[in-house]
Order: sequence, then C-alpha cells, then structure tokens
Amino acid sequence: MANNDDKNPITPGEYKNITEKMYAQNLELARLYKQVDNLNKQRESLVYLVTHKVKGSFTHSKYIFAGILDGTFGAISPELQKMAEKGLESDNVGINTVDLVLNAANMQKGLIKYEMKRINFKDIILKTFSEKKIPAETKGLKIEKDIKEDDYYILGDSFWLNEAINNLIENSIKYTKEGKIAVGLEKKESKILLYVKDTGMGITEEDKKNLFTEGGRGKDSVKVNIDSTGYGLYSVKLIIEAHKGRVWAESEGVGKGSAFFVELPLAQ
Repeated sequence: MANNDDKNPITPGEYKNITEKMYAQNLELARLYKQVDNLNKQRESLVYLVTHKVKGSFTHSKYIFAGILDGTFGAISPELQKMAEKGLESDNVGINTVDLVLNAANMQKGLIKYEMKRINFKDIILKTFSEKKIPAETKGLKIEKDIKEDDYYILGDSFWLNEAINNLIENSIKYTKEGKIAVGLEKKESKILLYVKDTGMGITEEDKKNLFTEGGRGKDSVKVNIDSTGYGLYSVKLIIEAHKGRVWAESEGVGKGSAFFVELPLAQ
C-alpha cells in the first residue's frame, strides 16, 4: 500500500517556499538571540558600574566616620560620636550588600573559582557559631548548638562555605525577635546534615517559592529587615550547589519559626 506522502508529493515550488520560511525564521531567531545577548551584557555592565560606584561612596564615607571616631579630627561631643557610630554601621551594611550582589552575579556566570580541599565541616560550624553567639545574645536570643561527636570531612572551599553558613545563622538572628536559635550537625549515611532552626517570623507557602531565587524574599521580610536584598539565600544556594549539595527551608507558617537545612556529601 502506498503511503499518503507518495500520493501527495511536495512540489519543488512548495519545497522552496518551506525552506525560505525556515531560513527567514532562523535569521529572526538569530537576531533576537543577539539582541537578548546584548541586553544581558549591557545589564551586567550597568550592575558592575553601579555597584562599584556605590561601594566607592560607602567606603569613602566609612573612612570619614572612622576618622571621626578614632580622633583624627580631634575631640568630638557624645552626640557626634553616636552619629558617627551609626554612620559607620550603615556604611558597613551598605558595603556588605554591594559585595553580596556582586558575588551572586559572579557565581551566576561561573567566575568564582572554588578551592576544593579536604576539610572538616564541623570546624566551619564551630567558628561561625562562636562569631554569631554574641550578636544573638545581645539581641536577647538564646543560641545553642547540637553537634554530634564525629568527623565531618568534605571536599569544599572553607571561605565560601563559611560565607554560606554565616548567612544562614545571621538570617535567623535577623528574623527572630525572641526565643532561640539552634544549630545542629549530624551524619546521614554518606552525607552530612546541618540545620539552623529558629523561633522567628516563619515562612508562608507562597514565600517558600521565592526564598532561594535571585532577589527573592518573603512578602513581609522588609518589615523586619529593611536591608533585605533577596540575594543572601540565593548566594547560599549557589554556594551549596557548587559543592554538590542542596539547601531548603521548612516552616509550619507565620509566627511558627523556620528551619533551614544544608545537605553535603562526605568526602570519599
């Protein structure tokens, strides 16, 4: 039995029309791709220009405030000292925010080079916990750790993993008004599991979808943290995934606290 294609063959004219249309479509796709590529490059250039300019401004005023406080400009009144302290603190927050955005952009493009070495992940947790203990207690929060006695060797970059864990614990401190924060570490077969749990504002199901995305943040997060950029947890995700791990969050809802988990493979 002859098939339908044999009964209705494509004529040379029809073939020519089809190929010309496909060629035109490919040209249009190539033009659109180039246009999008150019827009992305312009966006990247603008991001770097703005962030470097902003960081330069923060850094300049930071040194002025620091000079006021260390006596470079002579004796100052208590009122001026308080203003200079607030100014210095504000500039430090601004510089950290710019660095956060730039680091995320560099991670996206694969420009961050991780120095993977055999390290004991427990050392990073203990160091970060120690650094965050005073800020947490100063805010009136109880902070405790539950690290099972064991070795937690992984292949990783100590600097960037410290950045990620620091961000997670700091995040819990910022969004917890009262109560406590618990940091735990244990082994799960061929992996290690870190958790940071708090009694803070909690996370809605809607907010969970945006938490680890670029610029993503909770609907009411700026009410608690006006400096929220939406890049902190996004950077954590990029760092952990670069270490072949995963990060996620759990919460029973608003006002019921949050729990953040990091899972990483043990070194073989």
